[in-house]
Amino acid sequence: HGHGDIHALLHQHGLPQKWEAEGRKWMVIFQDTNPLAFRSLCAVLGVSATNDFAMNSVCVPRIPGEAMGAIAKLDRSDGSNTTINVEYNQLEALLKETPLGGDVADETGFSPYPGNTNILVLGIPCMAHCLEATGGIVPEFVNPKWADTRRDKLKSATRLECMMQDFPKLCRPEDKVGFTQLDRIMCFTCVKDNVKDAAKKCPHDCALSAEAGIYASDALLLHLSGADVEIETPEQRTFLGVSAEMGARIVLHPSFCMCLEELKSKVRGTIRISRRSSLVLEGNVVVDGLDLDGALKVSGNGEFKSQTVHNEGQSIVAIPEDELSAQPPSLQIRGYQCAKGEVEQVAA
Repeated sequence: HGHGDIHALLHQHGLPQKWEAEGRKWMVIFQDTNPLAFRSLCAVLGVSATNDFAMNSVCVPRIPGEAMGAIAKLDRSDGSNTTINVEYNQLEALLKETPLGGDVADETGFSPYPGNTNILVLGIPCMAHCLEATGGIVPEFVNPKWADTRRDKLKSATRLECMMQDFPKLCRPEDKVGFTQLDRIMCFTCVKDNVKDAAKKCPHDCALSAEAGIYASDALLLHLSGADVEIETPEQRTFLGVSAEMGARIVLHPSFCMCLEELKSKVRGTIRISRRSSLVLEGNVVVDGLDLDGALKVSGNGEFKSQTVHNEGQSIVAIPEDELSAQPPSLQIRGYQCAKGEVEQVAA
């Protein structure tokens, strides 16, 4: 029926009232197809608290025509308005009646309406009141899934649906609803399309693009750490008709750092990493100087200082299509795998 049912379930189990009584202030809803959902959460919570938002949607610059809802302020004839998500399959028709004339780009090259990532920060006291008053029942809508842009054939059966991001429809006029727009690299990459469909879309939103997005985000964080960091520019890789910019595969475990300020205390000196490299940092370790061309995993509790690591590494290799069906699902959705290669593992 739709993820909007979460509001009715929360109400039925009395959770918002329980949390409010316990002194809790915020609830975060996210979709597990987006591995970067928590990366900017501390900053978004700060925005919510500063503005006393009943709901704060995390948004990114949206590509016109992208299969992603858009945040808009809808004005009513009585002078009131609502800041809310408009689903992508309804947006074009709505915007045709505006000066834009449709779902098109402005001078920035993006839609003037931010893309909704479905990372939602809700104020618990307001949520408890609104769900008590409405029973948490989110209005339904008909959501046809068209086979193509001609919109004359359905891809699947049309159904009634409700959405969690429609919570503003349950709010009072005095409840403040807003959004926080961030760069995609800091909050959004997702796996929602199979490889065949992804090859026809932009962005691809599949396993390859999401994995590349995680590595790119971690590489950017290293650049922002304040250390002398140089990471070789990524190159385009293509598997099963899907392409992405894939560079150094950098993984920063939560046990290594939870935010940029913590990262600044963990990375020092001169850092050089080639595009073919993979680097995993785990635990309470400090990296003070590194020249990496290959594969390295550092874990433990201590300092890893002024090291040069050059080895065979673990390259990303295509899986032959005639062997793909015999692979586990996690590799079938990729079309590639990590070669066994060579990894240096260090316990600091």
